[in-house]
Amino acid sequence: MHILLTNDDGIHAEGLRALCDGLTAAGHRVSVCAPDRERSAASHSVTLGRPLRAVPVDYPGAVRAWAADGTPADCASLGIWLTDDDPVDLVVAGINWGMNLGGAGVYSGTVAAAMEASMCGKPALAVSLCVKDRHSTADYAAAARLAARTAAWVVEHPLPLGALYSLNVPELPYEEIRGLVPARLAPVFLGQPHYAPEGEDSYRFQYNDAVPMTDPEGDVGLVEQGYATITKLTWDFRLDAPDGDMREIGL
Repeated sequence: MHILLTNDDGIHAEGLRALCDGLTAAGHRVSVCAPDRERSAASHSVTLGRPLRAVPVDYPGAVRAWAADGTPADCASLGIWLTDDDPVDLVVAGINWGMNLGGAGVYSGTVAAAMEASMCGKPALAVSLCVKDRHSTADYAAAARLAARTAAWVVEHPLPLGALYSLNVPELPYEEIRGLVPARLAPVFLGQPHYAPEGEDSYRFQYNDAVPMTDPEGDVGLVEQGYATITKLTWDFRLDAPDGDMREIGL
């Protein structure tokens, strides 16, 4: 397969390097279009008010690569367009440094890049490593190996336009991962906001653990048990719930 890689950690990120190495070792051809700097938590923002600049770069193992001054979603769609003369079969975003479990996907540039790719008509996979210690050096080897296995399966099991697979891998040696299982989203980031004062008129966001995550099929609990999880996500934000009698609103 010809696979386009992107991410939100930037083109120099170790996770992107590990993903490229893993996919090329599995026999795939790889192209890269990634942000020229870190764009974590960029969500699904795109650049409209100015042209995008994409500079060709040498990237070991890739047939072609560009560093772009746009968002992760920009890089996904621009990369698909730049490779139109040699179309890609799949877009993989990652490997993200940090989990994209539960509601974290709302903020994630990694998930957004994969979603944008799917909205452009390409099968898409987001890959994240659930780093335990934010101050430690991440080992992407297991996540890269599992991503390479999952990539072929994703193409053989296509989702509707605008839908993607999100793979979250625990930070464990490959042999210690208990399995790959489907999972529901846990209620991460639901609840009251929390910020810590940091200097005059400055406030730093604090992660919120206010909502219990007790669902045995929720992605957070399963990753904590040593499983890798895969979740199907879509652009469709509609809630499947009764509408009620909206005629009561009137005009």
